[in-house]
Amino acid sequence: MGELTTVFEIPVESKPEIISYSKGVQTSDQWHQTPDSDESGEADGTSRSPTRRRRKLSQREKELEEEEIRQRLRQEIEEELKALQLDEKVDPEKERFPVRALAPEELSAVTSSNDFLDFVERSSKVIERALDEEYDVLADYALQTRDAEDDDEYVGRRGRRVKEVAQFDLHDAMGKKRMISDMDFSPKFPELLCTSYTKSQSSPHTPPGLLNVWNMHLKGRPEYSLHATSDLLSCLFHPHHPSLILGGTYSGQLCLWDTRARNQRTGEPVQKTPLTGGRSGHAHPIYSLAVVGTQNASSVVSVSTDGVVCAWSTDILTQPQEFLELHAPNPSAYKTDDVAPTCISFPASDPTYFLSGTEQGNIFPVHRYDRAGAKSGVDVRTSYRGHEAPVTGIDFHPARGKIDLGDLFVSSGLDWSVKVWRARPPSSTASTISGNTEIVKPLLEIQREDSVYDVKWSPTKPGIFGCVDGGGRMDIYDINASSEVPVGGARPSHVEKDMYSLKSLNKLAWEKTQGKHVAVGGLDGIATVFEVGSELGGVDTKSEAWVGVKKWMGKQTKSKVELQE
Repeated sequence: MGELTTVFEIPVESKPEIISYSKGVQTSDQWHQTPDSDESGEADGTSRSPTRRRRKLSQREKELEEEEIRQRLRQEIEEELKALQLDEKVDPEKERFPVRALAPEELSAVTSSNDFLDFVERSSKVIERALDEEYDVLADYALQTRDAEDDDEYVGRRGRRVKEVAQFDLHDAMGKKRMISDMDFSPKFPELLCTSYTKSQSSPHTPPGLLNVWNMHLKGRPEYSLHATSDLLSCLFHPHHPSLILGGTYSGQLCLWDTRARNQRTGEPVQKTPLTGGRSGHAHPIYSLAVVGTQNASSVVSVSTDGVVCAWSTDILTQPQEFLELHAPNPSAYKTDDVAPTCISFPASDPTYFLSGTEQGNIFPVHRYDRAGAKSGVDVRTSYRGHEAPVTGIDFHPARGKIDLGDLFVSSGLDWSVKVWRARPPSSTASTISGNTEIVKPLLEIQREDSVYDVKWSPTKPGIFGCVDGGGRMDIYDINASSEVPVGGARPSHVEKDMYSLKSLNKLAWEKTQGKHVAVGGLDGIATVFEVGSELGGVDTKSEAWVGVKKWMGKQTKSKVELQE
C-alpha cells in the first residue's frame, strides 16, 4: 500500500476591490486601484482622498469644455449669417418664384373677361368713395365754440338756410345736351339719387334714354349708368325693393333695371313692357309712375298721355294686371272726350284711387276699381278746378305725423301758380246728386314769376313744400310761417355764374328718410343737391307744427265755404 497523504484546503483571504466613481465628469483614469497606491495610502495614513482630487480636476475640465463649445457655436452661427447675407446680395431671386410674363393673347383674354371688368369697376368705386370722404382730422372736441355754417340747432335764418352740397354733370361719353326729366332718392340708401335724361342733341350715337344713379360720396361718375331705347321721361326707385329701378319712356315702354344683375355693366333693362299697344300696354309717352301696396303685394301704376292707366307686377311685365282708359266726365264742357294725364299722386291711406293732373288744367279723381256709387275710371262727381294751363306736378301729403293730413295735396302748373288743395274722400262724393259735378277750389293760391314745373311736400315737416320754376330757382314754402312768401330758396351755382346758361329747372325730389337734402335738375342736364336747415328738414318736428297746419286747413276751409255762400 502506498503512503497516505492528508490534503488541507485552506481558503485564501481575498482583499475586496475598491472602485471609485465621480458623478461630475468621467475621466480616463483607471477604475481599478493598484495595490501599491492602496498600500501606500494606508501606510501613510493621510486623510487626502484621490477621488476628491479627481473631482476637482473634472470640474475645471468641464468649464473649459463648455467654453470651447460656446466659442465653436458662436463661430458657426456667425459664418451662417454671413453666408445668408452674401447669398441675398448676390442672387435675391434664388429663393423667390419668378413671375411669368403673360402672352399678349392671355393678357387680352384676362383684361376683357367680365369677371375682371366687374372687379375693376367695383374696386375703383370703393377707392374713389374713400378718397372723396371729407373728414376734419384737426377737429378739436374740447372747444366749446360752434361753427356758424353747421349750426342746425339755432332757429331763424340759420335754421332756414339752403346750402349747395353736390353737383352731378354728364361726361362727354354719355352725351351732352340732355335734359333731366325726372329724379328720385333711394328709400333705403339716402346717398343715392337716380335721374332720367332725354335724348342727347349733340351725340346721336349714344343711347337715346339714359338713367344715372348718382352717389353723394362719389361725385366723379355715376354709381350705375343704365340705358333705354327711347327717351326716359320718368324714373322711380321701388320703395320695397331698393335694387329695382323703374323708368317710363317716350315710346310707351316701362323698363325695369335690377342693380344686382350681372348685365348692369351694359346698362340694359332686365325687363320691359311690349310695344304692341292695345290692352297689352302703352303706346304713348309715360310721364308719371307710382308704386302702391305692401312689400308682399305691390303694383306699379303707369299713366300715358293717351289716358291709359296700367298696373303691373315687377315679376312679369309682358301683360298688365289692370288696364283702364280715362275719359272726360263731361265732353261738352271740356270740348273733347280725351283725358291727357301729365302727373298722378296716390294718398297714403288708399291705394284704390288717385288724383291725375291733365293737360287741360283740371285735376280728376280716378278710381282703379268699381265701388259703391262710382265706376272705375274718372269720377264724374268731383273736379278740382283752379289751373288755367297744364298741370305739371301733384303730390299728396305724406301723412307721417301724429295728426292725419293725408287729404292735403299741392299742385303746380304752367299758369305760373302753386295751389294747395283739400281732397274730398271717395266715400263722401257718393252723397252728391247724380249728374251734378262738385267743383272744388284750392285752399291757397301762390302766384309765381315764371312757370312752375314741379312741386313736392317735405317727407318730414308738415307744412313745408318746395317748387322749381322756369327761372332756375328752387323755393321752399312753410304754411305755418307764411303762405305767400318763401322761407328759403336757392339757385344752382352754375346758373348763378353763367347768365347765358339754360336756367329752367324741371324736377325736384326730397330725400325720403331725413328730409335734409333736396335735389333739382333742369334743361342743362346738371343735377344739384341742396342741404336745408333744421327748420326746413330733419326728423325732429314739434307737435305744434302739425297742429298749426291742421288749424290752417280748418280756417281756410271755413273761409272758402263763407265765400261760396
